[in-house]
Amino acid sequence: MLPGEQSLPETIVSPDGHVVNNLFLYRCEQSDQALARQVNEDFMSLQVLWFTNHRQQIVCPRCASFNLIRKGWRNRVLMSSRGRLRMKVLQSRCKVCGRTFRPFNEWAGIPSSRRFLEELVEKAVILGAWFSFSRSANTLKLLTGGAISPEGIRRKIADEAKRINLPSPEAAETVLVDATKVKAGRKQRGEPVYLAITAKRGPKKYGRPTCIKSLVHLHVGDVAPVKERLQAIRPDYLVHDGGENLADCAKNVQRCRWHVTHQLKHYLWQDHVPYEFRPAFQEGIRSILVDREKGPSRYKRFADNLMNLGLKKTATHLYGASDEAFTYIKEQGFAYIDTSPLEREMRELNRRADIGARWSPKGLENVLKVLFHKRLNNNLKGQT
Repeated sequence: MLPGEQSLPETIVSPDGHVVNNLFLYRCEQSDQALARQVNEDFMSLQVLWFTNHRQQIVCPRCASFNLIRKGWRNRVLMSSRGRLRMKVLQSRCKVCGRTFRPFNEWAGIPSSRRFLEELVEKAVILGAWFSFSRSANTLKLLTGGAISPEGIRRKIADEAKRINLPSPEAAETVLVDATKVKAGRKQRGEPVYLAITAKRGPKKYGRPTCIKSLVHLHVGDVAPVKERLQAIRPDYLVHDGGENLADCAKNVQRCRWHVTHQLKHYLWQDHVPYEFRPAFQEGIRSILVDREKGPSRYKRFADNLMNLGLKKTATHLYGASDEAFTYIKEQGFAYIDTSPLEREMRELNRRADIGARWSPKGLENVLKVLFHKRLNNNLKGQT
């Protein structure tokens, strides 16, 4: 080999036309190994410097003595997205009681129980929130140099969910609330999931309007927690689907117009109205709800006519929604007067929850909370 000539494995040159790809993979492996060595060298230098500067502040955890000396290094292996990092951790020994310990662990954020770097855990949590734990573990192993088991990903998501603090909406923001049933818990029909977000109109992107959303509340179970959350933050404007009574949870409450019309079909069925006649009733109430001038009076006459026709369940449904059907006329601050921005998130919720098996309520809540916190509050998805 001539001076300056590079030494490359013979396997790089292959007759299948993949020379460039093989060369790239070889250099990636070499760079990962060099990276691991450099990280370990820098880490060791930091520890020596830290020990020198803080030696008088280090206390023996057994006898509280300050009389300490350095006592070699302890090997640690941490998994990263670039493969295994073999680290050396500085040890100290107490000259009074003889206890050997590693004072650098707490300062560096590497307790004895840690086996993964945060950057690998973050990737695993994002994958686990979007896909099944098994698929996430396989994808992580396939696309990175690290690996976390499906059960490990589940635990990391549970830990992440505990640390999430959801923001409260700003003044004059519109909160949208909706719920859906998912296959979770012991009940045959599952448990409801309540989702509350803020939504406001964003700037145009590629000539199309955008919507900026933020997660306010999410839980699996009964309605009490969502009511407590809304009463605590007391939003100025609230839009909901009418499934629960949220009249005392906001200053101004609007019933989603789409849900009022859509739910009418179910009550017409209960009143034994033939299928072919139901769309006419729905179209009638749809045109009334968008009438800002005569809408309230037309709405009452429409409900009264239904009652006179003997359609008691349908009329009762409209009477129950009458107080919140036209709030948007009196109050002009609603960013939206239906839950359409939230319906996109509900479809995502159903996609993740539908795994062909039954969830535990807390397990599903952890996954969904992390998913929508990453999706909306951390701006991973951005404007929609």
